Amino acid sequence: MLSGGVHYGAFPPAFLPFLGDASDADLNCDVSCVGPDEALASRPPAPDKPWSFTVTEGIFDVVRRDQGGESLWRIAGPLSFEQAEVTWNPGRFEGFYGSYEHAWSTGLGLSLLVLSLRARGGLVFHGVAADLEGQGIACVGISGTGKSTLARLLEGAGAKVLTDERPVFRQWPPPVPGGESSSSFRVYGSPWPSSAGFARNEWAPLRRLYFLEHGETDRITPLTSREAVSRLIHVATIPWQDPALLDPCLATVESLLSAVPCAVLAFRPTPDVVEVIRGDLPQWERK
Repeated sequence: MLSGGVHYGAFPPAFLPFLGDASDADLNCDVSCVGPDEALASRPPAPDKPWSFTVTEGIFDVVRRDQGGESLWRIAGPLSFEQAEVTWNPGRFEGFYGSYEHAWSTGLGLSLLVLSLRARGGLVFHGVAADLEGQGIACVGISGTGKSTLARLLEGAGAKVLTDERPVFRQWPPPVPGGESSSSFRVYGSPWPSSAGFARNEWAPLRRLYFLEHGETDRITPLTSREAVSRLIHVATIPWQDPALLDPCLATVESLLSAVPCAVLAFRPTPDVVEVIRGDLPQWERK
């Protein structure tokens, strides 16, 4: 829930499907837009630290800086992340982002989501997510591995692409503190699309996780959990700077690799790759 001086009409178009009624949401955080903060402007520059993540006595503090090391904005609140406050540098923020609402399309909104998911069985990745005949697939990779191309191929072949850039994975049912991890995951769309422009506020049960590579033929090569973990870390959005933030994320990675089969997907930019993926999905689970 957003409060403070927020103008919903000023959000980027990709956010519009995500700004509706959230009365049935199970993951809630009251984000208060406090506004300009002179104290933030007076912080000494730190050119070698574009981001700061700190936790002190159960309170997290995230600061984003520009290339010169000047603070741009700050997110602060309890580590439980049931609420958070956003403040910004009055001399730098608007020149950099234009507005608070537009800043949500960059690191501000993504940081808020990553922190809220941290201890609730969720992670954000670089990749494509799609609903293919009722089954969720995620195809992750660094820039240049063909994510947007694959997203267009999937959509053209009848799949419902949820995102072509920032899929969200969540354990489902959500984990209970002190309880056992869930044995299944969901994959969600998000309001941070790439060049293909896919941003659907929908989800699907996650059945397969593929690591993208260019190839001369379309080929799926299964991976063990041990083989997959090092690949997964490179495409996960994880706050590495503080163990209090990091440890729950690593626990979610472990649960994910135990629950979802992983493979390398080498592919050519043709529709044939979609049929290869279809053939890899478990037949009995199809609707």
